[in-house]
Amino acid sequence: MDIDLRSFKSPKDALKVLKKRKQELEKEFEKIRKKVEKGELTKEEYEDRRKKLEREYVEVMDRIVQMSYISSQM
Repeated sequence: MDIDLRSFKSPKDALKVLKKRKQELEKEFEKIRKKVEKGELTKEEYEDRRKKLEREYVEVMDRIVQMSYISSQM
């Protein structure tokens, strides 16, 4: 994940960016799924990309939970 949380003025600002990134990752999941169905990606390429996306998705979701909690405490 290339999002530096320290660069935001508030947790709410960071939360907006993280939610946007979450949506981008979900679209990317769908995109690679369609590509493998069309035969544009091999199963191996699909698995590699999917694993990378999943790792980032988990990290983004973790940060969303953290920022949501911090925002609710303010």
